[in-house]
Amino acid sequence: MYNNISRFVKKVNEDSLSNYLNHLRFRVNGYGRFSQQEISTFSQFFSNDIEMILIVRGRSVLHTPKRKFHLAPGYLALLRPFHIYTAICQPGEKLYYYYIHFDVLPAHLAESYLEKIAGDADALVVPAGEIPDFIPAFRSMLEDWRSDTPGLMTLIQAHLAILSVHLARLAAKQILFRDKDRPESSYELEMISQALDYITAHLDEPIRQEDLSRQLGVSVSALYKLFRRVLHASPSEYIAKTRLRQAEIMLRSSGCTIAEAAKACGFCSASHLSRQFKAVYGLSPSAYLKENPSEKESRPD
Repeated sequence: MYNNISRFVKKVNEDSLSNYLNHLRFRVNGYGRFSQQEISTFSQFFSNDIEMILIVRGRSVLHTPKRKFHLAPGYLALLRPFHIYTAICQPGEKLYYYYIHFDVLPAHLAESYLEKIAGDADALVVPAGEIPDFIPAFRSMLEDWRSDTPGLMTLIQAHLAILSVHLARLAAKQILFRDKDRPESSYELEMISQALDYITAHLDEPIRQEDLSRQLGVSVSALYKLFRRVLHASPSEYIAKTRLRQAEIMLRSSGCTIAEAAKACGFCSASHLSRQFKAVYGLSPSAYLKENPSEKESRPD
């Protein structure tokens, strides 16, 4: 028995990762969930602390200063602080994820922690299946937060420590996921942002590609290439998806009629909206609403 204890103590003392993490503590600055309910599909954000994201539903393209990542359900992302990030997803894509904002203390060890986890990358993404499924744990912590259950911060800190172990192991094996695609330039992202603002503002009227390209000061062909590269859809495809997404939001949240939604979203008539709606969703608007209650009444897994 003494020999077994001695071997265990030796292994503990030689476990450099555990010894390193024992010198750290995590200060949790925020925890919750994000659910994209609005029409916006383009967002830029900045954080002054470390952010961890766990995707539950939907897909998105995350642009960092150095790389581009494609996120899908089950993916975990760790974002360095003090960078500007851009997230893009298709209209109708119902993005849903959990997030934790935190700092590493003592502060002088924060950079070494990030280097151990992410190397010199400004962000890292771990595909589903590379680490255990933490979605049930994150869901449980959210329920604890809602019910004011004692010990929540300690629980979140413990999960951050466990996740850090898994991420450091993956980094040591060099199998962390990094997309090879170069990120779009800030100019391209700004152009897309202006284009989406224009589309949203003029959704209730015809939107010609010529008008959109004139608004941006580029040719129609340049506009098409820009949309295909950044949004993976042509301008006309993107506009059609945006109209349908906004119509769905209006029907589910405001209780308006199909005719009112059609007019507000730029469809020729209620029957035009119904045909397009059924072609995409597989159901008529009325049948779809029966099977899909309002966002307030439904809850994602």
